[in-house]
Amino acid sequence: MPPSRTASVSERIAQRLREIQKRSVEAIAPAATTDEASTSPTSTDEKAAPKVDKGKGKEKEITEEPQESISPAPMSPLPPPKDLPPPPPQVILLAGLAMAPTAVSQLMTKAASELPLRSVRFPVLGEYQDAFSGEEFVVWIKDNVQGLGGDWDLAEQAATELTEREGLLRRLGEFGNRFEGIDDAFFQFRPKVKSIPILSYPY
Repeated sequence: MPPSRTASVSERIAQRLREIQKRSVEAIAPAATTDEASTSPTSTDEKAAPKVDKGKGKEKEITEEPQESISPAPMSPLPPPKDLPPPPPQVILLAGLAMAPTAVSQLMTKAASELPLRSVRFPVLGEYQDAFSGEEFVVWIKDNVQGLGGDWDLAEQAATELTEREGLLRRLGEFGNRFEGIDDAFFQFRPKVKSIPILSYPY
């Protein structure tokens, strides 16, 4: 019996490589068949639920939103009702006595025409025209405002309110505008009025 030939090392390696390639081909073939079946256009899953790009669908929904809901049209303000009653006239209190602005205007105009106006001179400051003393103004208020009942204290309070609160008199020769009903405190009528825009004095 002739001796059997043993395969060489290179032949054994080549045989081993052929076996590995064969097994690889056998393993890849069934997987490729399965992929083709799942991507086939006749797949029942594709027919039951078609693919939807959710991201693009959401973007489309936002862009197709009605314009009115994004930016509503501005509303024009309603015109004021025409049947509203006129506002009540402003009332000025002088020593607790309520007087209309027109009555105060007439009172001050009359005082400017009846008080003994004169010029007074102050050191350094100079001379002022159309001046009167605080005492003269209190006496005039006491004698001409009947609602005060001829009371000196009420007349002085009214003169103080006309000067300090309403700003209708200006004190001369002193800082500030404090009223004093004395014979050496001098004042002028102010042409510019804070609270009574209808007032207009000749002095």
